[in-house]
Order: sequence, then C-alpha cells, then structure tokens
Amino acid sequence: MALKFEQVDESVKDEPGVEPVPVPLGGQEITTYWRKMRHDDLNPEVTEDVFTVEILVPVMSTEEYETGEEHEDGSQKIATRPCVTHERREVDLGKESFAKLVEALQPFAAASREPQAVPPQSRKRRAKAVKPADGVA
Repeated sequence: MALKFEQVDESVKDEPGVEPVPVPLGGQEITTYWRKMRHDDLNPEVTEDVFTVEILVPVMSTEEYETGEEHEDGSQKIATRPCVTHERREVDLGKESFAKLVEALQPFAAASREPQAVPPQSRKRRAKAVKPADGVA
C-alpha cells in the first residue's frame, strides 16, 4: 500500500488516520501527530480518491512436460517449453491514473474473450518465472 505521512496539528489528533508519535527531546518527551495518507503510486501528490487495483502481469516463463517418450528405464522423458504465466500485483491509483490504465487496456479488452476451462494435463510443472528486464517485478 502506498502511504506517506504528514505532520498535523494537535487540534486534529482525534480524526481518523491521525496517530500520536512520542519524540524524546532534551530529557523530556513531546508528542507530535502524524496522519497516514494513501497516495497514487504513479503520482504521490494525489491523495484523494485513491483505490487499490489488482492486476495480472504477464511474464514469460518455462514449463516442464512429459514428451510421451520413455527412457530406457521406463520413466517418462521430460522437456521444457516457453509459456506465459501471470504475477498477481496491486497498485494504488487515483482517478487520473486509473483512467490511463483503463484506456491503455481498452484495445486488449475489446479483443478479449471469456477464458476457457483448462483441461487437466498430466504432470505439468511450471518452472520459476523469468523476471522481465523493464522493471516490472
């Protein structure tokens, strides 16, 4: 969750999100008050109407599968092939950033279809996802 803290006056100490913070000062302790504020991950200046959005980020990976061939000992031969997996991510967005996300996804959403049920397959194992180089983790 994208949070930032803003120091506030004692007069708002009872408002939601305001927390007291004791600070030692010259042998005594004073209390300051801070408000936790959610902000847009893309624009930290935006703190109003910020919502957490869940996204699935496609990532190239490798999966193992049985080839249908057998080794001399009778065990199945295993091979690998490229595949796409998805990382479930969250991002906090204000109205403008959310609108940009929806606009960017629109061509893909328009061409999309309902997902098909995946038929059960034998002994398919996914290898660890390869992280993209563009910084999406």
